[in-house]
Amino acid sequence: MPVDQVHRPALHFGALLRDLHPGRRPLPKSLPLDKANLKGAVQNAYRRAANVGLKAAPKAQENALGRGDEEMGMHSNGLLVSLVASSFCGARVALRRRFRRRLTRLAVPSLTATAPTVPRAVNVAERYSDLSQKSNIAARMLSSLPAAVPIPLLSVYTVLPAMSLLAATLCPSTTRLARGLAAALGCLAGTVAGSFLEQAKKDAASCSLAKLLSQHLQEAVSVDDLRSLIQKVRRRFGVPVASTRSEVWEDGALCTIYETLLNSLLEGPENDPGDLPSLQRLKSALEIDGIVVGNAHRHAAQLLISKGYSGLEGEPMRVATDKLLFLSERAFSDEASEEAGRYEMRRVRDVLNISEKEALARIASVSRALYQQNLSAVVDKVDAHTGEALAGAQTAFGLASNEAERMNADTYRQLATEQLSSGLLSPESKVLLERAQSVLQLSDRAALATFAAVAGPCLRKDVEEVASGLTGQASTATADQLKANAEKLSTRGKELGLSAQDTFNCVRKDLLEMLRSQYNAACKDARINGTEKAVQTLDQLIAFAKATNVMLGYISAAAPTDVEASEQDLLLSVSAEPLSARRLYGIYLERSLSGPAPAGSPPEELAQVLELSQEDEEIARVETCQPLLRKLFEDTLAKAEASNTTPLQLKPEINPKIAAFNLPSEAIQETAVEVYKTSLAKFEGRVLKAAEAESLGNARDFLDIEETTLKRLHLKAFSQTYMDSVDEAMGRTGIMSPEAMEALHQLRERLGLDEDSAEKLLHSAAEDRLREFMIPVRDAWEEATYTKEALVQLNKERGKDIGDDPMADGTGGELGIKGEPQLESGVRGFKLMGELCKVADFYTINKIVKEDAPEEERYPVTVGKMIEEKNKEEIYRIFAWNAVTCQDTASRERWARAKPTVGGLLGLSPKQQEKAFVGMVSRWASMFIKNKIEEQGTLKKDDISMLTDWAPTFFGIKKEVTDDIVKTTNKGILQGKVLRLLNAPTVTPEDLSKLRAEVDEWGLLISKDLELSRPQLRCLFRVEVSALLEDPDLSDDQKVDGVESSRETFGLGEKEAMEEMHDLIKSRCRACLVNALGDQMQENLDGAVEEMRKLEHLAAFGVSAGLDLNQDWEIAPAMRQKLMKTYVAGAKGRTPDVKMLERVLAA
Repeated sequence: MPVDQVHRPALHFGALLRDLHPGRRPLPKSLPLDKANLKGAVQNAYRRAANVGLKAAPKAQENALGRGDEEMGMHSNGLLVSLVASSFCGARVALRRRFRRRLTRLAVPSLTATAPTVPRAVNVAERYSDLSQKSNIAARMLSSLPAAVPIPLLSVYTVLPAMSLLAATLCPSTTRLARGLAAALGCLAGTVAGSFLEQAKKDAASCSLAKLLSQHLQEAVSVDDLRSLIQKVRRRFGVPVASTRSEVWEDGALCTIYETLLNSLLEGPENDPGDLPSLQRLKSALEIDGIVVGNAHRHAAQLLISKGYSGLEGEPMRVATDKLLFLSERAFSDEASEEAGRYEMRRVRDVLNISEKEALARIASVSRALYQQNLSAVVDKVDAHTGEALAGAQTAFGLASNEAERMNADTYRQLATEQLSSGLLSPESKVLLERAQSVLQLSDRAALATFAAVAGPCLRKDVEEVASGLTGQASTATADQLKANAEKLSTRGKELGLSAQDTFNCVRKDLLEMLRSQYNAACKDARINGTEKAVQTLDQLIAFAKATNVMLGYISAAAPTDVEASEQDLLLSVSAEPLSARRLYGIYLERSLSGPAPAGSPPEELAQVLELSQEDEEIARVETCQPLLRKLFEDTLAKAEASNTTPLQLKPEINPKIAAFNLPSEAIQETAVEVYKTSLAKFEGRVLKAAEAESLGNARDFLDIEETTLKRLHLKAFSQTYMDSVDEAMGRTGIMSPEAMEALHQLRERLGLDEDSAEKLLHSAAEDRLREFMIPVRDAWEEATYTKEALVQLNKERGKDIGDDPMADGTGGELGIKGEPQLESGVRGFKLMGELCKVADFYTINKIVKEDAPEEERYPVTVGKMIEEKNKEEIYRIFAWNAVTCQDTASRERWARAKPTVGGLLGLSPKQQEKAFVGMVSRWASMFIKNKIEEQGTLKKDDISMLTDWAPTFFGIKKEVTDDIVKTTNKGILQGKVLRLLNAPTVTPEDLSKLRAEVDEWGLLISKDLELSRPQLRCLFRVEVSALLEDPDLSDDQKVDGVESSRETFGLGEKEAMEEMHDLIKSRCRACLVNALGDQMQENLDGAVEEMRKLEHLAAFGVSAGLDLNQDWEIAPAMRQKLMKTYVAGAKGRTPDVKMLERVLAA
């Protein structure tokens, strides 16, 4: 919105106030009271109100303009004023709301204004003076009144009666009605005027505070005095502190005053140390709370963002943002609640769109800059005033303690550098540094460390001078020369103001750096200039380290009480990178081993200087000496071969050299293995000759290689050779002759293979050959078990063309006419038996079976996954069955001998073999029992004897096994009978008796062995118990015994059986009652009496057993009573228990 449009409402408002103000435009004493003048004055007033949007009192305007000439002539000047005030009163509320919002916007500059580019110092007094001038006329007038004027009297309570009295007095009519109407209008005008004056007083308070701050904020007035002046102004204008009437005014006026100063500070220069004290001083003087402060800072952030949109950017924007963040953080840190401070700070960050991490970094940057300004004063002048200012600066600026300590140390370092600029530390400079240490609050340790860091470079020049004299001559320097050098450096340290300890530390540090430079030179020589140059540099390095160690000892001994130095501190060493240090050590070690006598210093001294650990030293020694040892071994073997002697005879000659290498046994063994592998590689993949085997044996004896390593090396070199020989010895049949086995034994010894390795190779070759043997076995099994159609389909899937061979599909001489395979020699799978016997012979003759091994290790080679697991068991069943049932004695004996081997090579354990064979016997027994039952209806004793006595002997299994087979088979038969009984329409007790007898005959239990469910057992229990309970010839005790026996037979618990019996009796009683009613309705009285008799028996037993028989009988009580009478009348031979029946039937 353009600026002129923003200010136009305020100008109209001012014009309206001037029209109403008696001092600006007084009313004429003799105003003509004609209609035109009066109407014109009223229209002029309402038109000015309408220009500013005052539409709250349209009825008052209509009343004022619609009066007749007679009434108009009766009004006076007071009536005109009352009418105008009445028109203004109705619109005042809307006027305030609308113009407060517009006046607030006046503080925001236009978005098109030109942004400043360079921050400049802002006169805060001018800002507050401008703020007071921007107040409305009434506020400025009230604030300019003398202090003697009683401002509190300007309120509704004084103006309202005065206006009412004035209006009544000025009324030209003397009638009571006219005067009352004038007084009412006066009251209305007084209400408006009183409200206006209340707001004017608040505005005047704001204006007065702005004037007061423009005069005293930047003066040397204490905060308490300024606070007293502000409180006095607030009390004068009716907005005292801690008053509920002042809260709304405080939120607006005080926030504006505080925000004015804050915005002024943001436009000032960067890192002005007076910004924070000014803001804190104003906050304390105004006594504003955190809410007002938070709103002010948030408004300032919004204003800053608007300036950014209008062109403020770059460095000025950064400075203003940093300053706002810093001032906000310090203002909110005074909050009683830490959470409140974080909340207000987050609101400011959200407006500025800055993350918390970035805000903290920018705040810390401003804090450091302000604190650095205070530290600059310490550099310029060290006195008590700067010390006091510095003491509170850290807390005031919110600087972290560690950051302040670092900056204090930097300042102290700067002072020390200035004092040592001449190369000496004078007594005055020493006193100055001591005062600076106190002002900067540095500990003795921190001050000494900082001073040493400054004085150290000065001392370094002297250390370099001494070191240059030692370079190249360290090995020839005498003890006196080294002592003189140490005294020179100690004296120079005292001149620089260093303590004995700091002198020692600085000298040691400088010498260590020079030692490292020599180490770097050695590394460079090793890379570029060769090993000879590197060895020379290393000699100088060791000599320099020895000389400097002596010098450090003299410096330490000169002041033994002041210097704390451990034995390690007196020995200089370089923390070298392990790889480079090992390389240098290896070069130096090789030089010491190359000649007949060691040259230079011992390699151990270099290891100490390079801080080479024992592990790294050993690694370097191994890396250097292993190639030398290998060459020594190879030269000895070649010398022995050329001189026709054994290498073992030459070993004493090389033992001293091996001892000089000082290698660990593992490294020696590793080198020997590598040498032997090289010798072994010459013969790898072929059969050794006798001379070659002897040569390898001599090398083994000389190199003394571990047995396990030799086995591994020979196995790797000759495994394929031995396997090829095994395969050749097996020939086409797969069975090795005794001569071939003896030849393999000799080959094993010549190739240096141990028995276990040779056996594993034999097994590997046997497994390959077994895979070939199992193909005919699989085909024979398929021919023995598959139908013609299945076999044809299987061959088709495998892509095998059987051609015109009539025997190929298993039907043999039937020329493929029959669909089932034929029986060869009366045995199903005769071909399979032959193939498996071939495999068994291959296994046993070739000694693949380990006879003395445990059962699980006896068959090391099995068919594995060549045949599916389910098919393995089926193959073994066929073989085992034929081995027992075959009628040909020779075949049966051969197959019986091969049976365990066949089971083992199929991968079946003895238990699995037994289980498979028992399964075959179980099939036979089941078929036998089934046939006998179909023929005879039951099993006779001879049949049972055959199953339990003859079968175990014939099949070679335990008698318990056949007993279990018979029992299992009969259990299945009995389970079928039980299911038929349960599915039958009716079950008689005789049926259950027969079932129980058969179960007992086979030694089974109905409750456990027949695997019946609980509902099935309860059903059988109900059938048997029902017959017992309805038997009139049994006593109650007999019935109880029968129920208990039935419960045990069917495996029911006592509670379960009682519930079943209870339910059974209730259901049977209800059924008897329903049947009796049916018979009676059909006039079959005898039948009704019989049914009632059954009911009486059941009810009597239930009552004696303590059962509750009450239930829904589904028959009306009258009918039950009638049945009772019929039963009593028709009963013969005995008297019914009527009372019991009435109690049960509730009749």
